[in-house]
Amino acid sequence: MPRAVARAAVSATAFDGSRVTASPPPDNADAARRHDDLRTVTYLMLFRVALATLLLTGVVAVALTQDDSPENLGAPFSRFVFGLLVTTYVASLAYAVTLRFVRNHVRFAYLQIAVDLALATVLVHGTGGAQSGFSFLFILDVVAVTLLSQGRGAAYVAIASSILFVGVAIAGYLHLVPLVPGQRAMPWDLTRGELTFRLVLNLAALGAIGALATNLAAKTRHAAEQLTRHEQYAGDLATLHENTIRCLSSGLVTVSTEGRITSINDAAREILGVPEDECIGQPLSRRIPGLLPLLEDAGETGSLRRAEIDVARPDSTIRNLGVSAAPLSDHAGRVIGRVIHFQDLTELRRMQRAVERAERLASIGRLAAGVAHEIRNPLASISGSVEILKSVAGVDPDSRQLMDIAVREVDRLNRLITDLLAYARPPTEDREPLDLAEEASEVAKAFEQERRENGIGIIVSAAPGVAIDASAGQLRQVLWNLVRNAAEAMPSGGTIRVRVERQTRRGGGAEAVVSVSDTGVGIASAEMPRIFEPFFSTKRGGTGLGLATVARIVEDHRGSIDAESQPGRGTTFTLRFPAVDLRAKSQAS
Repeated sequence: MPRAVARAAVSATAFDGSRVTASPPPDNADAARRHDDLRTVTYLMLFRVALATLLLTGVVAVALTQDDSPENLGAPFSRFVFGLLVTTYVASLAYAVTLRFVRNHVRFAYLQIAVDLALATVLVHGTGGAQSGFSFLFILDVVAVTLLSQGRGAAYVAIASSILFVGVAIAGYLHLVPLVPGQRAMPWDLTRGELTFRLVLNLAALGAIGALATNLAAKTRHAAEQLTRHEQYAGDLATLHENTIRCLSSGLVTVSTEGRITSINDAAREILGVPEDECIGQPLSRRIPGLLPLLEDAGETGSLRRAEIDVARPDSTIRNLGVSAAPLSDHAGRVIGRVIHFQDLTELRRMQRAVERAERLASIGRLAAGVAHEIRNPLASISGSVEILKSVAGVDPDSRQLMDIAVREVDRLNRLITDLLAYARPPTEDREPLDLAEEASEVAKAFEQERRENGIGIIVSAAPGVAIDASAGQLRQVLWNLVRNAAEAMPSGGTIRVRVERQTRRGGGAEAVVSVSDTGVGIASAEMPRIFEPFFSTKRGGTGLGLATVARIVEDHRGSIDAESQPGRGTTFTLRFPAVDLRAKSQAS
């Protein structure tokens, strides 16, 4: 297993079995940025309400603690502060109502910050101008700008805050701005030196915060762009790996160090015949039990170059798998499991067995044809000589009886040789498009009329219009032999089922499939590889040429034959032929 496939499995599928979530494509980057801006504006609104609530609580607490008199809450200055707080609440409510109709959230945030600066300016003037303790509100607005995706306005907000603070402080100091009702801290209650010191101190603070905020915003934007770019790269890579693994025609399974399945691709689920939700988290030994001893023999390396095992699917069919394994590592190189890669070799092995059987049968057929010719001529001479001896006068009854036995055995040998020649060189007949449903129905009717077995029924389930190019006589011979074998396999009675259907081949194209099933005694697994060999028979008195001739005729028709059997439960023979369009053939003729 190449290490690249192992890394692809880690990239395309999270180790806990969950899919990797790819980053949004570039077309959705603006939508993601707008979403972040909306979230930032919402947080600013909530922070503004929380800060106003905190100030309101502080004002009430201070008013109640002074002279222990609640009447301070009705003082003119208190009403001024309450007015500012109420204005903040009303503005926040208006923001919340308007937010759903706003498209440019950045401009909307700048509008809110401008209103905040105006309210902060009024509050600073009402609390002593340059000596106000609420000058930090300007700094908060500078920091708030950096939270936006387009945080280029930090310097502008810092400059605007500096101008507003210096302007309101000097204007108050010079008596250019009227006092608020009930104002206690006068803007001019400080010397010119103190005024200069406070202005310089606040300007330095705003300048430093503005510079740091601008630098931070630039780095944040750069980092966000890089993060978006890397997320897109990672998302594209994960998507590529996921698509690659999903398109694999072979199975790919990842397991943890405890041997539990963490991910499985579509091909693996199709080969094993199980849905995904029944695999994730289950032990691998439950789905592929024959693999566990091989992995244990692999040792600490966990690598398995190549091995073949048989796996039973839930539908009781057996699949031959070619399996390999490799250690699964994370980004730090730590082994966190294994990657199991396997291919379904069932069809390949079946074709190999069919080719080997065809080659073996061809050589046997050539030998049988030569032997049959050499035997038939002496048999004809023997039969003729015995017939002449029987006609000689004076032959006693015992001798005549022995001659009859000799003639009968010669005839039996001649029939055997005829069957052998039919297997070695099947008669050549013209082929034409034949409807398999009609042929199967005729064979079934003939069997029902001629059968002598009791308690044996035959059921034909045939899709209409399934046709192949074949010789009518040879096709009926094939079906008849299979039906007769099925009947002989059910000495106690049973049901023969003949099914005809049209299927699509894996490589494309249509094929006609004929299956003949019985509920008889079945065939032992040790005998299954030899049932199509000449002279091999499981029946007493059988010549062993019936199934061999069937296989030869099927192969001559460019078809294939397979058999599945379970002792005590029955046998199924499946024939596959290239399908033809019956209507197109009839129109062409």
